[in-house]
Amino acid sequence: MSVKSNLAIGVVVLAAIGGGAYFLTQQKPTASIAVVDSTPPGVTFQKVKVGKVVYVPGASSDAPALVTVYADSAGKTLYTFDKDTQPGKSACAGDCATTWTPVAAPADAKPTANWSIITRDDGTKQWALRDKPLYTFAKDKKVGDNNGQNVDDVWHMAALAPADAMKLPYGVQVQEVAEAAGQALVDARGMLLYMYDGDVKSGKVACAKGPCSDNWRPLQAGQLANAMGDFTVVNRDDGIQQWAYKGRPLFAYDGDVELGDANGKGVDAKFQAALIERYFLPTGVTIRPNESKGGLLTTADGKTLYARDRVSFNGTGGHSARGGDRGNPDTGLTIGLSGCDADCMNTWQPLIAAADAQPSGYWMLLPRDDGKKQWAYQGYALYTYAGDKKPGDTIGQDTYNLIVNDGPEKLADARHGLGLYWRTTSP
Repeated sequence: MSVKSNLAIGVVVLAAIGGGAYFLTQQKPTASIAVVDSTPPGVTFQKVKVGKVVYVPGASSDAPALVTVYADSAGKTLYTFDKDTQPGKSACAGDCATTWTPVAAPADAKPTANWSIITRDDGTKQWALRDKPLYTFAKDKKVGDNNGQNVDDVWHMAALAPADAMKLPYGVQVQEVAEAAGQALVDARGMLLYMYDGDVKSGKVACAKGPCSDNWRPLQAGQLANAMGDFTVVNRDDGIQQWAYKGRPLFAYDGDVELGDANGKGVDAKFQAALIERYFLPTGVTIRPNESKGGLLTTADGKTLYARDRVSFNGTGGHSARGGDRGNPDTGLTIGLSGCDADCMNTWQPLIAAADAQPSGYWMLLPRDDGKKQWAYQGYALYTYAGDKKPGDTIGQDTYNLIVNDGPEKLADARHGLGLYWRTTSP
């Protein structure tokens, strides 16, 4: 879908709400704003390590920073080539294309706002991101490798950075918002912004549930603020100047209290998360708000999704906490489906993918011995737990199977170290 929409913006009026609050109405509703998909089928995200930074203040050692990059369906990092200067053409052929493999686009692939398809000199199709053809590097052997970064100063990782193509007002940023499942506009505090659409009638805001008229705060613009890019300024009758994105006034929601919250979703249909790019979610998977963990991945009927991870001890935060350790995708792929045998699957049911499913975004597919494919999120195979009886249950959280003295209690092979445990998965 394209981000370009023909917006018919009408006269903006202000309706007073009891207690002096004001909400915008629009005599002519704007056209629907299309949200761009971050990845087409077959293109995934991976976290790669870049440089070294102090991870924990006061720590005596350094840890690499993590950068989200685009990858192919197997998780290999994608790169762009500085010498690709002509739109629709690749300058990498012959020996170059042997070392730097063009990322093939399927015959039925469709271009989108950010993703285009070029035809190479040999007639094959290749994906391009914002008109830059994409490649993998022969010396990258596993998920997370980025050995091609800055080779000859002309090869660079294709990083997820949608804000690079935007003009943003002061105090507005683009960040990943976990519970909104995408890259979204956030305010100076890093809290999700919402776009307002609809008319206020009878001096009241119609809410889907509960009182909400006092919970939405306008994103104020400075007195000297001017329109830029897709952002305009609305002069309100209460004296506030408010930022609008593509004609939609922007608000923050008081119910969002932690970074990554999107608790305003569904409160009122006229307030929509200000997404710039939407992440892929498989059919039948949704995100359930959870304040302690920053959201949970669940099935459509509310069953929590779990991953089996390797037991380890580090200083990066508890996996049970919001913003805690989410595991290493390479570890998840190493465990693969070996973390749950036939007996295990009597209690832990695999999340089976549809026959025509394709990997995309943080989601990959793992082939099973029965010929089916199982969904994996950030490298970890996903399961539901038979002990969870109602939507939102997380009874399977922190179920440990430890290796004891390498004896008969051993429940995993040597590559799993101290053993395995089950954890909930957060977006």
